[in-house]
Amino acid sequence: MRRFSDRRAEYVVVVCGAQMAKTESLLCVLGHRFDDGPLTPALWVAPTERMWKTISSDRLDKMLRATPSLWEKTAKGRAYKLHEKSISGIRLGFAHAGSAPELAMHSVGLLLLDERDRMLSDVSGEGDPLALAAARVKNYPGSVIGVTSTPTVEGASPIWSLFLEGTREKWAWPCPHCEEYFVPTLELLKWPDKATTAEARSGAFVACPECGAELGDGDKPRMNAHGRFIAHGEDEHGVEHRLEEAPTNSVHSFWISGLASPWQTFGQTAEKLVGAYRSGEMERIQTAVNVDGGEVFRIRGDAPEWEQVMDRRLDYRPGAVPLGVQLITLGVDVQKDRLYWALRGWGYNAESWGLGQGELYGETAYDNVWLALGNLVRAPVGDRQITRAFVDSGYRPGKVWARPENIIYLFCRRFAGQAFPTKGHESQDLPLKMRAIDVTTGGKIVKHGVKLWHLDTDHLKTALYARIRAPADEPGAWHCHSAISEDYCRQVVSEQVIVKASGRRTWMERGPNHYLDCEVLNLAAAMSLNVYHLKPLDPEAPQPDPAPSRPRSSGFGRRSL
Repeated sequence: MRRFSDRRAEYVVVVCGAQMAKTESLLCVLGHRFDDGPLTPALWVAPTERMWKTISSDRLDKMLRATPSLWEKTAKGRAYKLHEKSISGIRLGFAHAGSAPELAMHSVGLLLLDERDRMLSDVSGEGDPLALAAARVKNYPGSVIGVTSTPTVEGASPIWSLFLEGTREKWAWPCPHCEEYFVPTLELLKWPDKATTAEARSGAFVACPECGAELGDGDKPRMNAHGRFIAHGEDEHGVEHRLEEAPTNSVHSFWISGLASPWQTFGQTAEKLVGAYRSGEMERIQTAVNVDGGEVFRIRGDAPEWEQVMDRRLDYRPGAVPLGVQLITLGVDVQKDRLYWALRGWGYNAESWGLGQGELYGETAYDNVWLALGNLVRAPVGDRQITRAFVDSGYRPGKVWARPENIIYLFCRRFAGQAFPTKGHESQDLPLKMRAIDVTTGGKIVKHGVKLWHLDTDHLKTALYARIRAPADEPGAWHCHSAISEDYCRQVVSEQVIVKASGRRTWMERGPNHYLDCEVLNLAAAMSLNVYHLKPLDPEAPQPDPAPSRPRSSGFGRRSL
């Protein structure tokens, strides 16, 4: 709470378990600001409309009425509204994270987002709710943004990403026996081997990592009373270590273990963990780790390591076409502000070579970035042309009322026969299915209209990972050029498959996955071209030129991009 008055702090980020006074702390920050200043407009953002209404009508109302100095400064009558209040003549507003207009309505000097991980990642196609709301603080020097939440899954938890960007200060306890400070984590929570849930509850303790002392609930009040935040960092190998002082950073981030909660005993936490582990249900285990431990859930799924992608490098540069390439595909992942792309050459036994990848920057609701993609599709790759391009249409750029025609479909009509839109599905009866979607006013299929390819993403990701894992000297090997980056390698294996207790397979993200999507699209494009039926090349014969004929215009929906 003191960091909200620190002029060096632009963000104050708090990560902890459920029911650990996150909301109450933010209410105290509001009370201090509107009583003692600096007096600036404030905005409270909650995940849902119901949540902010409860905060405004119940918890904030009780705080104002219980504090005479604040209640005297609060405008009454019609000025005392549910969605906004006037305190000391300054506006305090409320909004929910699902409404872009509410987030962008007023400029503020104090912005508070409660339970960030419960909010949508994209608000009405306009982007991250924190980024949208943060644009409101630009007009007030010294403004502060407070963000709190219980974390969720590693790689997909916005609050945990914010924590890692900041000073990374963790609540530490002094051991009553050795007096050394340590950070309490669920890893240090112990209970008897093979204990039942009841036995775990009665026999749980925290083990000091320094001296091994068994610490019980009776030690918790003293340890919390003398606790302090200790900053952490990572060495060059990614190993976490404690720092003597917090780094200079505008993002002041804090983490408090659920074990420090004065309202839940070690035994209660152990009982929930043991019950969750015994059930084998991934969702139940995650809930116990997130809610009771306040820790990010690290999924141990099935995926290759990024170093395996790096090991697939061969000695050729991007843009060069290695011997053996018979056709070239392009996979394009569509985002709000850019297009990610990756080129891949294919040969006998579906052996493939990465030929380059990159990003085309620009708002994808407008034409410029699509003109750039058109140039990429037309441009030669070495002495070849791109045989087929698959463009993901899962994200539709632009608002329907502003641009009724899907710009992805317009692009594919422009390159009919060479570029195709795709839509991914978790599962379907065939790995790929093609469907014509352009019809005349009479309801007849347009012969050369857009054809949408439906993809079984589970099948394709599994097949891609199998090729990455396979030895580089086996038939059908998957190769990369010599200049690939670590970011590309990490993205290609950024999802892992989890088999739930029900037997259902699901894919979980560990980080940005744009190049994985591009390579999945490349594999799908190659399969649509019957890549498994390619014949081996005669080394004495000249290489074939698989360049397609100039794309024909269907005449349907003709429009320049």
